Amino acid sequence: MITIGTDFHKRTTTYHVRDQHGQHLKCCKLENRPEVIAEFLQTIQGPKCLAMEATRNWGLFYQTVKGHVDQFLLGHPRKMKQITESETKYDRKDAELISQMVYTGFFPKAYVPNRDIQQMRSLLRFRHALVTQRASISNQVQILIDRNLWPCERPQSFKNLFCRRGISWLKSLSLPVRERFILDRSLQLYETLSQQISALESFVENQSIDHPDLPYLRRIPGFQKSRVNTYVVLFEIADISRFRKAKHFVHYAGLIPSEHSSGDKHFKGRLVKAANHLLRTALIESTFAALRVDQGLKKYYQSVKDRAGSGAAVVACARKLSFAVYYVLKNKMNYQPYRPSATTYHSSSVSVKG
Repeated sequence: MITIGTDFHKRTTTYHVRDQHGQHLKCCKLENRPEVIAEFLQTIQGPKCLAMEATRNWGLFYQTVKGHVDQFLLGHPRKMKQITESETKYDRKDAELISQMVYTGFFPKAYVPNRDIQQMRSLLRFRHALVTQRASISNQVQILIDRNLWPCERPQSFKNLFCRRGISWLKSLSLPVRERFILDRSLQLYETLSQQISALESFVENQSIDHPDLPYLRRIPGFQKSRVNTYVVLFEIADISRFRKAKHFVHYAGLIPSEHSSGDKHFKGRLVKAANHLLRTALIESTFAALRVDQGLKKYYQSVKDRAGSGAAVVACARKLSFAVYYVLKNKMNYQPYRPSATTYHSSSVSVKG
């Protein structure tokens, strides 16, 4: 099969073509126009495999080339160190390295979701961006209050500044003119973001989502009544079968500690950084709801909390919940409440394992 390595940019793409024996055929840089791309690929006769590194707009390129190649490969950007850490980096060399990695079998493949999953991911990630902005505004308001009032001067009837009574108190608060201006603009922005988030969540709920794993995910505590986190987990996973083992999925979700071991020295640190952070956040948030339903999981939480603190306990329970998600979706099983003594999975149901 002919191998085509591409270095894709916004306006141009560099192509490096190898034949079935790994020999160089051609290398060129072309303008990113659909008709130009199609014409170039049609000039290459025979079965073709095209590979590229994942970028923010890889989906646009994929939709253009998928009808003209026999195989499309997407490279994992974190694992393509030959390109990202190279001292001499230019487009032609990058395209050549990609084609070489594909030909030699060392190309780090990333998952290629279909267009529907891509669009749902974009929608849910946009919500996450809005929520992050709202949290930033909330923090700024808290800082403003801290620099103008002593704790004893605040009302004790509520803790959340952005509850109904809290917002009413913030609007009536007497502050210096400049600080009052900042607070008023912050409250307006917080309200606008809240309205946009609510509108987006309603839009997500009204989508006709036809995913075979959705009914199974809804059976797991934490996802039964969730408005958004269920969809975040569903579409960030996309296809549970792409994870060969449960531990691979838990690592992808970022719920295992990093490890540095050499010889007889073993050290485990914080949670791994190279993970799907949206999936991790959704699983951790869903854990709080699961603890209210699954009494066995709640007892496990309490035991870890007594030993290591509440933060470690939440992560430990989220890890067990992620194992349950994997086995429920992988084997199309029912969820069985966590039992501390359970060590096996039954043929018609599944317990949390971690």
